[in-house]
This record gives sequence, structure tokens and C-alpha cells, in this order.
Amino acid sequence: MKTKLIAIAAVVCTIWWAMPAEAYDPSQLQQLLQTKQCGGCDLTNANLAGANLSQSHLIGASLMGANLRGANLSKANLEGADLTGAKLENANLSNAFVTNAILNDTNLQGTNFTNASLTHANLRRANINNTVFKNAQIFGADFSGTSYNLATAN
Repeated sequence: MKTKLIAIAAVVCTIWWAMPAEAYDPSQLQQLLQTKQCGGCDLTNANLAGANLSQSHLIGASLMGANLRGANLSKANLEGADLTGAKLENANLSNAFVTNAILNDTNLQGTNFTNASLTHANLRRANINNTVFKNAQIFGADFSGTSYNLATAN
């Protein structure tokens, strides 16, 4: 009997663990979309695909697992933001401030970092295929384990 209960508990926990968590606060998401100010916000797993977030302030925000595909983050301040596992394919981060940001395991395929600042950014295991780094300021960034093909710099 104990074995059956343990097996059932293991299956239930596995299913629960595999379900995506929508941890973001809907009021913080609205705040960002209306004011472009959301420093320290929890936007984990938020869907911001195609959003116009240019000049937004997301200092220290949690954007882990967020969908930012095709989003406009030009001139955004993402200093210290955590974008672990975020989807940023074809996003525009030109002139963005990405200093001390965490972009581990992030999909940056086709992302535009022209004139961006990536000082001490963490990009471990990120996909930077076809990513544009033209005139970007990249100092002390960690690219270990990244996947790249035709990524461009200067």
C-alpha cells in the first residue's frame, strides 16, 4: 500500500512540476505596459511578445522564462534584470543597457544589440545565432557554452 501511495505521489508531483507557472503579477504587467516603469517587478513567464517596451525601466526585474519574441526593448534599462530562459528571438535591444543582466539559457537568435551595453552580462548557454552586436560595448560578459552561427560584432 505504501508503495502505491509513493508512486501516485511521485506521478502527481512530476505533473505539477512540469506545468508552466505563471508567476507574474498581472498588475505589474499592466504597470509596465502603461508606464514603462517596472523596476524590481516579477514578470516571470509573462507574455510580452511583440510589445513596445522601448525606453522602459526594468532594473532588477525578473523576466525568467518571459516571452519577448519580437519585442522592442530599444533604449531599455535592464540593469541587473534576470532573463534566464527568456525567449528574445528577433527582439530589438539596440541602445539597451543590459549591464549585470542574466541571460543564461536565453534564446537570442536574431536579436539586435546594436550600440547596447552588455558589461558583465551573463550569457551562459545562450543561443546567439544571427545575433547582431554591432558597436555594442561588451566588457566582462560571460559567453561560456553559447551556441552561435553567423553572430556579428562591430
